[in-house]
Amino acid sequence: MSCCDSELLGKTFTEGKCCLQVTDSFYKGTEISIEEACEIIAGNLTTMDSIQIIGEHIIDSLHERDVICKDGAKRVSGIPHVMFMRM
Repeated sequence: MSCCDSELLGKTFTEGKCCLQVTDSFYKGTEISIEEACEIIAGNLTTMDSIQIIGEHIIDSLHERDVICKDGAKRVSGIPHVMFMRM
């Protein structure tokens, strides 16, 4: 699963050798509210193989619901990014 704050869609952020591309081909899908995204992520986190979350709004909302710890987010040009992968 992938999700991002809608205002970041189509943008690229670079910092040093790091590049964060929020491409339409990867992140664009059905636009839903942050509340609905949080419910989907929280309800399925243990069964998802991977998830990528980009943006201050969605990461703050998930942190407020104790789904993720935003302190673990990596930042590229100030934009927070969280990635989970089940191995």
